[in-house]
Amino acid sequence: LFNASFVGTSPKMGNRLVSSLVGSWQFAPIITAHTGLPMNVLTGTDNSLTAVAEDRPNLIANDPYNSSWGPSLKFLNAAAFQANALGTFGNLGRDALYGPGVFRFDLALSRIFPLRARWRLEARFEAFNVINHTNFAAPTTTLSSSSFGRITSQATVNGQPDYRTLQFALKLYF
Repeated sequence: LFNASFVGTSPKMGNRLVSSLVGSWQFAPIITAHTGLPMNVLTGTDNSLTAVAEDRPNLIANDPYNSSWGPSLKFLNAAAFQANALGTFGNLGRDALYGPGVFRFDLALSRIFPLRARWRLEARFEAFNVINHTNFAAPTTTLSSSSFGRITSQATVNGQPDYRTLQFALKLYF
């Protein structure tokens, strides 16, 4: 997990007019990056005969990830897994694999303008997911599913798709 936030303020420079226009602006980016969340791969059958139907498969290849998952959104390699034999448990551990990672770049640009002795006006522009980077949700992890290993949705933030969001606000301090 990597989080970084910075705040930079533009300097006051030049004559009074230039200084009042370009000085004292605050630029505040936030960068977030992290690996994907753990995924639990299941066979979708009850080969272990435990009546629980949450069997995990055998991992039969060194790399269970699809190395070129790009446009196909096929994140896991189905050939790397095999259903456990009847009456046995699979060798793949619980939450042994990780889903796709996440990268976000948010920023804010703001400035406080003095109006009167005690009155100030703050202008603020905020942009979330500025570069409009798509973050993917975990793939289907049930081996018996026809969409096994395929990513079928994008990640969400507070239940909403992670689209670029822009907002502008004015705040009056008095």
